[in-house]
Amino acid sequence: MTMQPRNLLPLLLLLTTGALAQSVPYTPATPGEILQKVPPASDPAVRQIEALRADAQRDPGDPRAADALARAYIDFGRRVGDAHYAGYAEAVIAPWMADPTPPTPLVVTQATILQYRHDFARARALLDQAVVQDPKLAQAWLTLAALDLVQGDYASAASHCAQAGKHGGLTLGLACTANLRLNTGQAEQGLALLGKIDADAPAVAPSFKAWIHGLRAEGAERLGRSADAEASYRRALAAAPGDNFLLCAYADFLLDRGRGKEVLALLADYAESDTAFLRLAVAHAATRSAAASRYRWLMAARFEAYRQRGDDSFGREEARFLLQVANEPDAALAAALRNFARQKEPADVRLVLEAAQAAKQPRAAAPVVAFVMRSKLSDARIDALVLALAKDAAS
Repeated sequence: MTMQPRNLLPLLLLLTTGALAQSVPYTPATPGEILQKVPPASDPAVRQIEALRADAQRDPGDPRAADALARAYIDFGRRVGDAHYAGYAEAVIAPWMADPTPPTPLVVTQATILQYRHDFARARALLDQAVVQDPKLAQAWLTLAALDLVQGDYASAASHCAQAGKHGGLTLGLACTANLRLNTGQAEQGLALLGKIDADAPAVAPSFKAWIHGLRAEGAERLGRSADAEASYRRALAAAPGDNFLLCAYADFLLDRGRGKEVLALLADYAESDTAFLRLAVAHAATRSAAASRYRWLMAARFEAYRQRGDDSFGREEARFLLQVANEPDAALAAALRNFARQKEPADVRLVLEAAQAAKQPRAAAPVVAFVMRSKLSDARIDALVLALAKDAAS
């Protein structure tokens, strides 16, 4: 999921029920209260966006300049956890996408935006169109593989990873395949491939290096190697400081180990991102801090803002909030199962299992357990949950 960071918009929830209260605008408590942070002009990524915007304005008919600007917006939005930038990207390429036959690279960019919003069906349709038009577009094949992984179609992911490697180079293909193996009970092989990539490509772009180290951290976690996972998370963040996805992944690692106070320090400057804010809410709840109820209320209000806009892309985060912050296991289980119907990454699997255990409904997790068996997903945390639920169901 990619949640859109919010400023302190109308706060409309009653926390215990999630019911709508009244629609009143939020008024800052003091004139100096910060509602939203604007990225500083000194940020290299902001400077790059400004340069690309100038290029696009100089030649408004050049689809390559538009595509470069749109992709810079998408990358920046992912980095800071702000979905507004996907909207900016979509606006940049809209004139070409209105054409019956838009340039194929822009079709891939539009599909990437749709994937970012969890509109998987439309994203896949565009990507299928793109690879027919230009089978050599490695980014299209890689994005198809990413969609396959999210939706648990591992056979298709293997085929698409092979195509990504064929057209994008051996390193890209190996990275895609390694990621696939982390999800199919072959984490050892996946880690070996990632280690080879890291050793053979020391001069790759920092963003690629961060991705590789992030995958290595994920694989080590699957195998229960906490020290290795933490070292890889730290290397990933050293390569991409402030990256929202990595910060949230590392925060989850810390939360799993009862290190909530470290999460509060880690994410203190990143509360604009809803995904980071959720981790802060979980950490405050776990540490029973004096601010726990405030974070719970604000996080619930952010979810309500999504609902009012008709945005249902926050299923994983909502289920986790209901389970770990609101303490509503039955509602969490229902939300987790709805989310699993859409996406089947290990985090989605784990949420259903944890919610079923908390709600004392082990049989409700049967479809998810069947998926784990079928996909051969191997994860120390998931394995333990499956065993515990089997015992509960038998008793």
